[in-house]
Amino acid sequence: MRKSFFYCFILFLLVYNSQGQINQIDIDMKDAGRTFEGIGALSAGASSRLLIDYPEPYRSDILDYLFKPQFGANLWHLKVENGGDINSTDGSEPAYAHTLDEFLNPQPAFFNRGYEWWLIKEAKKRNPDIKIEILQWGIPGWIDSFYSDTNASFIIDYIKGLKKYHGITVDYTGVHNEVMYDKNWIKTLRRKLDANGLGHVKIDAGDLWKPEVQWQIAGDIAADRELREAVSVINAHVPELINFYLPPEINKPGIPVWSGESHAYGGDWYAASQMAAINNRALATKKFTKLIYWSLVTSYPDFFVEPHSGMMKANTPWSGYYEVQPQLWIYAHYNQFSKQGWKLIESGCRYVERRGWSVVTLADTSGTGDYSMIIETMNAKEDQTVEFRLHGNFADRPLTVWESSFKKSLLEKQPEKISPKDGKIRLTLRPNTIYTLTTTDGQQKGKSVNSIPEGIRFPSSWADNFDEDALFQQAPYFMDYHGAFEVVQDKNSGNRYLKQCATTPGHYWLFDNQPYPRTLFGDLAMKDVSLKLDFCLPDTGTVRLESRLHHFKYDEEMKGYAFEINQDGVWGFLRTGAHKEILKQGTFNRLGKKWHAIEFNSIENKFTVTIDKKNILEAFDDEFFSGLSSLSSGWNEVYYDNFQMKTAR
Repeated sequence: MRKSFFYCFILFLLVYNSQGQINQIDIDMKDAGRTFEGIGALSAGASSRLLIDYPEPYRSDILDYLFKPQFGANLWHLKVENGGDINSTDGSEPAYAHTLDEFLNPQPAFFNRGYEWWLIKEAKKRNPDIKIEILQWGIPGWIDSFYSDTNASFIIDYIKGLKKYHGITVDYTGVHNEVMYDKNWIKTLRRKLDANGLGHVKIDAGDLWKPEVQWQIAGDIAADRELREAVSVINAHVPELINFYLPPEINKPGIPVWSGESHAYGGDWYAASQMAAINNRALATKKFTKLIYWSLVTSYPDFFVEPHSGMMKANTPWSGYYEVQPQLWIYAHYNQFSKQGWKLIESGCRYVERRGWSVVTLADTSGTGDYSMIIETMNAKEDQTVEFRLHGNFADRPLTVWESSFKKSLLEKQPEKISPKDGKIRLTLRPNTIYTLTTTDGQQKGKSVNSIPEGIRFPSSWADNFDEDALFQQAPYFMDYHGAFEVVQDKNSGNRYLKQCATTPGHYWLFDNQPYPRTLFGDLAMKDVSLKLDFCLPDTGTVRLESRLHHFKYDEEMKGYAFEINQDGVWGFLRTGAHKEILKQGTFNRLGKKWHAIEFNSIENKFTVTIDKKNILEAFDDEFFSGLSSLSSGWNEVYYDNFQMKTAR
């Protein structure tokens, strides 16, 4: 009875605090509970596409801000897409095997496709302890179905290839992004991982976002012993965690609970403040141990589907310009001030909703007594005084205070330390601020020694014959939106050219609409554009050139103009969009398996095409006057070479 009265009294102190009264919270080291697993980030949906194209030293500067310990975000966890040659939000990420034959007869170079392996290696170079997770959005069309033995083997071979060819150890694999899982397939995946010597790879299951099913995994593993033994972590995609309902059965399985994808869009203080509130309240009241945000970095154009998603903006590699945005320093408030293995002190994790603030307490329980307290006041309306009363083996040392607040500072170290007196810490909290109090040292608000260049628009003149580009990777500045375009080399001549490799529509993650494979370039302001290049159709199929593209949505056809021609020489000039229209059509010579020179001009309202110096098209239309261009195709192989583009702004 006395104990119940005591806890009721403490609760009263937490939630009732009229003007001038002091919030009092008792924090006991004996209440060490969950292991804090850090704040992580997610590279998927082609969100990191343009980062690899950045010149040095700016690329390394960006990577330092993201991964270098006690410098910037200091990420503890990197989750990446296991590519499937399908659009997964802001573009398509390549599969390591485009065909069944490549899957059955792998080559080391296949595991150089894309950029996620490169990103992981850069992260590990800076922080060897960072945890690595992979997850599929979709899969190539040659795989029979998603929840199949073939796909389980596809995942396993990817994990083994990352280790064999890049020295990367994968710590976690997910199941399927935002698509209902299959319980039996999860068990199959676990058995196959174990049989292939990958018992260390843990399964992180869930990744659902619809409220009616997002935590179904908790009930399923609680009721199924084999499933429970197969799954090591459960998660859901919960961007609105501030007001999120968590069912009471969520902790019954007794395994860690993560946010597999949270959001703090905007690149401004509002986004940072939302992130601070989400983090603290998820850790304090929802029993989470890790939160992962999409995206790691905004390295895709601002006009794509989900702009301003990252903690940094780096989407103009031709200029070297990048931005360190406020969200990055929110990561730092947590990741720089704790270490792996630290515990959440449950009595020191509270959300005082009535007063609009929350606190999370993290501590080293190995004997040092070091601890950090992260306090956010994003819904507070006025200044208020708080007293924390410490019990147990908390280090009796002064605390350094780091602060981020609206229009004042970001991760600013305060000149005065706070010294606990009689085991009590008292401070005044201002609204719209995040504080970290810590007994540790060594943190910093990192700053690159290199000046950031000015941002410039996409070049008005650009050429690439692909001879100097890396094999099996996307060519610089090209952004695959559907399909898979990569640089390959002719076995006989040694010539390098760009190849569209996806010959079958893939299994999508969310939508069934699969437009033409296309790789984009340029910007929305491009008006009068001249494209020149060579192309070859090695078999049947279609090749397309497109201009003035806009209206970027992964489940709709973008608007613009397209010239296409098939192997038989039948061509068409189209106005594209939800209701495409053929503006002109005709017939050219059969193409054969030969190289052809094509020029496609979009000048004011006039469109012309020549093939092998023969005039094919002259047409007029004034529906669209600016936008991106693309190299495109049907679901067939196409080769492209000697690319040239010129545009007038």
